[in-house]
Amino acid sequence: MNWKTLSTGIWGGIKLWLVLLALPVMAAAPWPQLQPVGQGEMQWLWFKLYDAAFYSETGRYQHGQYPQAISLTYARAIDKSDLLSATEQEWQRLGMGTQTQHQQWLGQLAAIWPDVAAGDTLRFYVDKAGAGHFWWQDKPLGTVADPQFSAAFLAIWLSENSRDPDLTRRLRGQP
Repeated sequence: MNWKTLSTGIWGGIKLWLVLLALPVMAAAPWPQLQPVGQGEMQWLWFKLYDAAFYSETGRYQHGQYPQAISLTYARAIDKSDLLSATEQEWQRLGMGTQTQHQQWLGQLAAIWPDVAAGDTLRFYVDKAGAGHFWWQDKPLGTVADPQFSAAFLAIWLSENSRDPDLTRRLRGQP
């Protein structure tokens, strides 16, 4: 092997690594294009669970007008199983989806969600078609393409009868 072949091979390898390193940037997170709508804190008893922020294309809350995103930055460690259980409880309380849908959705979430630690950020971005995309620490986790799932998931924080109406108003940018 001569120097030219070796240097071309090395340069080709470097170019490949540069492309691979740029992929997360090229597949950049979609929510920075959105405008902040509101933010707030979720507490349980006297414990802070997470900070939440909501984003939309216009900077205003409009039910079902996508793209939208919610960001949750956790204040404490929570096991994936506890996140799944709380999600299902909220869907049942809100009357969102059927039991069959819950099981299907929870199975998809179980395959993509991690346990979270204090300081971790989990984001949920809903694209124009209504598909929901999860990101953890700015890394894509997976997609649930069902628009009914996206609506049900966002309803946990944004519905009129959410568990924390004050947080809902803050996220919606309402007084």
